[in-house]
Amino acid sequence: MRLRVIPVLDIMGGRAVHAVRGERERYGELASIYGSSPLEIARNLPWEELYVADLDGIVHGKPQLALLERLCSEKRVLLDMGARRAEELEVFSSLRCTPVIGTETAELTLVQRAGRLRDAFFSLDVKQGRVVSSFLPEEPQEALEVLESMGAENVIYLRLDRVGTLSGGWEEALGRLEWSTRTRVYCGGGVVAEELEVIESLGAAGVLVGTEVHSGRLRYQHEKS
Repeated sequence: MRLRVIPVLDIMGGRAVHAVRGERERYGELASIYGSSPLEIARNLPWEELYVADLDGIVHGKPQLALLERLCSEKRVLLDMGARRAEELEVFSSLRCTPVIGTETAELTLVQRAGRLRDAFFSLDVKQGRVVSSFLPEEPQEALEVLESMGAENVIYLRLDRVGTLSGGWEEALGRLEWSTRTRVYCGGGVVAEELEVIESLGAAGVLVGTEVHSGRLRYQHEKS
């Protein structure tokens, strides 16, 4: 399997938390087979890269920079810290991590600037089938086309209301989406191990997986098989 599997770590208040359905006020402590603290989990995960969502940055605009710096020294990190403005791209550079620009928080100027960066990821944040954004169309297909026109080459289709639910359903979701040959699409939210082959067959480049990884149901060898 060539599908890129990227484990997910959500952090809030210095803790690793279990994200469920985007209901952030209800996030509890993460029970992971890899440890309890964010740093312990990062060190023990056998994957070389890690997707980190900093909820303090996303919700309050106050990313945990000291913790993020330590996490970025442990792994190759794809980071969503709730960036809003173009000047915040300098923070990603100083942390030496891959920027993830979420449509939920980003302003138009940030997306335009990040579109010029070849390594940037864009998170198409979706709730109840609608894109969460201050400037993009609500329809995911239309929003994806706008991101592509701005230069986006790596797009995470993140179903926020499916996060932590193990609900699957990616065959139907991806079947409604079309993207250009230069765009790499990643799936996030409700991904289950049983769907990986289907997701790959539909042309996705990778998946973001939290619950299945931390419970131990999805192991590193799945990426290498």
